[in-house]
Amino acid sequence: MIDPHPHSSEPTDAQITATIAVLGDDRGPLQETARRSLLRWGARAVPLLREHADCARVQVRIRCRQLLRAIELRQLVGRFARLQLDRSGRSSVPGLLEGAVLAAQIVRTFVPEARQLAARLRREANALRRDCTGRSVPMCARLLAERMHDRLGLARCDAERLDAEHVLIDRVLQNGVGAPVSLSLIYLLVARWAGLSAAGVAMPDHFLVRLHGPRPLLLDPFHGGRVVTKVDCARYLRANGHDRVREHLRDLSDCEVLIHYLRALRKTSARRPTNDAQVTLGRALELLEPR
Repeated sequence: MIDPHPHSSEPTDAQITATIAVLGDDRGPLQETARRSLLRWGARAVPLLREHADCARVQVRIRCRQLLRAIELRQLVGRFARLQLDRSGRSSVPGLLEGAVLAAQIVRTFVPEARQLAARLRREANALRRDCTGRSVPMCARLLAERMHDRLGLARCDAERLDAEHVLIDRVLQNGVGAPVSLSLIYLLVARWAGLSAAGVAMPDHFLVRLHGPRPLLLDPFHGGRVVTKVDCARYLRANGHDRVREHLRDLSDCEVLIHYLRALRKTSARRPTNDAQVTLGRALELLEPR
């Protein structure tokens, strides 16, 4: 038989309610003690924190909302730690998309769930799969670029005015304007769901996508999905003081793609008024980056 009462180590509703009331106390030490207790109780305290997030006492209301966000950020990091990243990207919600959405939820609230975004991208991928049947890699590359920019309406942002809105995958899909890494991430997901073999390629301050085949192609999603050659890339790298051309042109794992996405998001969200997202993005990066 299941015990309906909380275990002795868990707080009762009365204890949580009493602790929430202390949040309105003007004495700092008592208020901080209450805050730490509620954070420690986490999900157990969430229903009552939500209830008091609309109470008449302004200080209690504000601090309950802050605690709800802090608990949410902690839970998002926990979900990051359980990400299953792979190279196929053909599952209903691959780890690459789930990770990008989790990062977006760290930066802002009211972000669509990964399954909602996946449904939209899979529709484009299914149509692309039909169009690409029996076609060469160069033709598939052209059809992919046309679908991304003509059908989804994707376009590059102003590089001089790069903002978090241009990195957040849900905002890029909604507004159609994105940074190189975000546009490339969308290309990767749609290409793989369409049955194409694709990988991310990181260039300094830029990002490309490689389509594999008898003669692999490098696509530049930031410039309309045009094909670029290795010679063009080598010239760009050396002109900007980078000699390790092969290292910059290698295929990335999905984990590495997500690391680049998080770094871009952390950089562009640095101007936001709270540093909670910055700290949490840093923790997520620590989970992904090799030690």
